[in-house]
Amino acid sequence: MKLELCIDSRPLDIEIDDVVAGLLAARLNLPDSEDHREALARYLGEKGAPWLLDEEHMRRRILRRLILDIADPALVIRHLMAEE
Repeated sequence: MKLELCIDSRPLDIEIDDVVAGLLAARLNLPDSEDHREALARYLGEKGAPWLLDEEHMRRRILRRLILDIADPALVIRHLMAEE
């Protein structure tokens, strides 16, 4: 899933796997029937602030944030059970 984040009024394009996006949507309790791109981009943009260094640094920072947000075994199980 391609997302365009806005961090401190600066755009940042990132791409995340659909499973990771689904796990983050589950973490944020977003409804299953909607497209979550805007909500995920807004959330990650807010969590990624402030802008530091260059785009590559910011992408790594966002990915680290994603890992922390979805590294919950209960969340993974809940997400997988919802798909069945």
